Amino acid sequence: MEVTRKNFKETLPLISESINKADFLVIDTEFTGLINGRDVSMFDSPQEYYTTLLNGSTDFLLIQYGLCAFFWDEEEKHYKNDAYNFYLFPRGRPGPEKMFLCQSSSLDFLAAQGFDFNKLIKEGISYMTEPIESRLRENLAERQSRSNSEQESITIPVEQRSQIEDICKKVREFLDNSKSDEMEIDRCNAFIRRLLFQELGARFKNEAFVETKVLENKDRVLKVSRLTPENKGENRNLQKKEKEWEEFEEAVGFSKVARMISQSEKLVIGHNMLLDVLHTLNHFFQPLPSDYSSFKEFTHCMFPRILDTKYMCSLPPFKDKVNSSVLQHLLSTLSEPPFSLPKVECAAGRGYTCAQNKAHEAGFDAYVTGLCFLAMQAHLARMRGERGARVAQADAPPLRPFLNKLFLAKTAHQDSPYINLTGPDPTPSRDHVFHLTFPKEWQRNDINQLFSAFGQITVQFLDDTSALVALSRRDLAKTVTRVFANNNRISIMPYVTYKLLNNKHQSERREETSEKFMRLYSSDNALARRDTVSDSNATGSPEKSRGRSNSVSLTDEQPARKRCASGVFQIDEMEPPPKKAELVVSNGRRKHSDCAKETTISKRKETNKVIDRYDSDSKSKVECVKAFKEIDSWD
Repeated sequence: MEVTRKNFKETLPLISESINKADFLVIDTEFTGLINGRDVSMFDSPQEYYTTLLNGSTDFLLIQYGLCAFFWDEEEKHYKNDAYNFYLFPRGRPGPEKMFLCQSSSLDFLAAQGFDFNKLIKEGISYMTEPIESRLRENLAERQSRSNSEQESITIPVEQRSQIEDICKKVREFLDNSKSDEMEIDRCNAFIRRLLFQELGARFKNEAFVETKVLENKDRVLKVSRLTPENKGENRNLQKKEKEWEEFEEAVGFSKVARMISQSEKLVIGHNMLLDVLHTLNHFFQPLPSDYSSFKEFTHCMFPRILDTKYMCSLPPFKDKVNSSVLQHLLSTLSEPPFSLPKVECAAGRGYTCAQNKAHEAGFDAYVTGLCFLAMQAHLARMRGERGARVAQADAPPLRPFLNKLFLAKTAHQDSPYINLTGPDPTPSRDHVFHLTFPKEWQRNDINQLFSAFGQITVQFLDDTSALVALSRRDLAKTVTRVFANNNRISIMPYVTYKLLNNKHQSERREETSEKFMRLYSSDNALARRDTVSDSNATGSPEKSRGRSNSVSLTDEQPARKRCASGVFQIDEMEPPPKKAELVVSNGRRKHSDCAKETTISKRKETNKVIDRYDSDSKSKVECVKAFKEIDSWD
């Protein structure tokens, strides 16, 4: 079922009913982008993985949400599904304005799949986080509790007096002579409307009711309605307040559905669902914490039972039988022996069937994920000698190994396959990984030749002259630094040493940036401010260089990664290196600009400082709320 702002209100009871009767729920999402800046490294720890996504993914918009509820039909002895495909788009009124990023490749991909961007913007359902909802709810209740006499009177400026008087005369003529019950006053900006509210309310208090009317093209006009004995001013004021609350509840929108899912405490399933979970928490609940342990606790509190089918199919007994874990490939594999897809039906217009092919529509992908889960669960049951087709409790022994673990696609091949929400994460050794610095003219083959005595290697290029190199033969790792000790063309160090030095360098860079920021905005040092700006503009001259792709030597090609898919907490200051801007030139090599790298780092640091100051400074919050009140009170 497709759900937009037009049918969301009447569909909400059906959604609640579907969630309550479901054995398990499946989610899938679509975004305006995946990562901004540095991507995840294949050697990152789960904590570093989370930090990279926190800094690079949360500014993208969640634009489509798929929810599929699977419930058991006791009479027919098989599962049925209710599926919902939500278009989501946050609106500025009465909620706050939403700033977000877009990634051209992601939008191009969605367009190729037939995504309707016009429907998204025009009919998308709004949403907001719990802190914003609480703040706006208090503001609206406080504003409605004040009577007109309590509102501060505004002195009419001289240049507006003539316009205000002319409009008041027209209203007087309308009330005295016109037979119609309403008149509209257009071509007024927000300040003029505020003045008219004040003057018309005072002069025609017992004769007319004044309110704002929003036209289809989003223009705002004033509507003046004649008061009659049957239509008293008190009734109109009550109707106005009720309408404001209806608009506010519409702005809360899809957040209600996300909280229904959380409050149900049902098993929530997704495929490669880390981004799905991050965006769900960040957009509908509260901003994601920078502290990793707080994130795990927050996620488990909101969704106490999570299962990732991407992680499930990466473990025995499925690992050796599944060649590709891409969702559509997985569905095809599970349709063939020794697996079988279960029978899952739906009521007309309420769900999906296998006959429909709507890949990359969030609701359909959620349905397919649910089918894959049921097929794998049934296979586990047959191996245990069980014949029941219904899913056991989420914490039952067959599902327990897969529960509350979020798959990490980038690092899965380096022994860091998941985030464990309810326990310690895997901590694989990195003793076989080294940081290598080499001449600028070197290619991948040169590195292969350098390490030829150590067997197969995995290489991840960091820039033109450095890379991370991992040995397949870990027993030879202790000899690497000794073998290359006298090689003057390269520099090599263990991965642990490199991380310590890199973290120290980032810390020093943050401190230096903080000092520059303080000098730049010091109220008593204007000269230092100009010098600092001048110095910062003078540094970082662009230097042409080429980039290299990351690869694994002499190993099978890794399967394509499927796109899938957040308290108030502070934003982490730690910044990973940004992704280099790349340019393909005629010889096939890629080049990047260090200037673009420095610009990205500078912009993201400034963004983080602004956010951190807002979160830690209560005065900023008060001023923000006050400004919202003043603007909103004009209408």
